[in-house]
Amino acid sequence: EAAPEEEGWFDEAQLEQLLINLVKNALEAGSPAEEGEVRVVAREEGGWDVRVLDRGQGFGEEAIESALLPFYTTKPGGSGLGLALCREVAEGHGGSLGIRRRQGGGTAVTCSLPPKKVVKQSSRAALTLTRS
Repeated sequence: EAAPEEEGWFDEAQLEQLLINLVKNALEAGSPAEEGEVRVVAREEGGWDVRVLDRGQGFGEEAIESALLPFYTTKPGGSGLGLALCREVAEGHGGSLGIRRRQGGGTAVTCSLPPKKVVKQSSRAALTLTRS
């Protein structure tokens, strides 16, 4: 599909890292590469949804509820920082990150970004994660 024509406001490097993390997670979940998808969809009310879809092993109920928390992981040797970082990037842009199971198996992760006119530039922001 063609990308939406509406102009957006985002940090290119941060959004690139978000996509790298989400696509890497999809592949590590056992999704065949040919069954994974990345979609950018313009919302009627303005803004966009960036969706990463896979047909991997999917998330259990507990994992869906906890997956966006720092240090929560279901992967052996995982740090639990990838999805938490993605959530921080989305929220830092005035958006959100959501996870749901896909009908037929797999996972859909959606990064919702607001339209340009809604986002206010702020001074520097920092992400600090601590293990308790």
